Amino acid sequence: MENINRREKMPAKLLFERKVIGNMGSIIGTVRDIIFDEKIGKLVSLEIEPCENSPINVEEGKCVLIPYRLVTAVKDVFVIDEKCLSKVTIKPSTR
Repeated sequence: MENINRREKMPAKLLFERKVIGNMGSIIGTVRDIIFDEKIGKLVSLEIEPCENSPINVEEGKCVLIPYRLVTAVKDVFVIDEKCLSKVTIKPSTR
């Protein structure tokens, strides 16, 4: 997997529908949207639809916003730091 620090350019549309997994092996969910802050020019959140056995508790069919700073790697999947999940606020998506 690519180290996120390499900042390889990739079209945003290729990021949708990718799986999100935790660095400890949990399957978190699927990316439904990305939140980009145009003022600072960076991704700030991933809108994720958690899977059935996800460590993120949410109503079925609802999506959540996970801070992009939890992402440790991106290639065919997003890898997030699972230890930090409990330390950040996971917001429900407004969609």
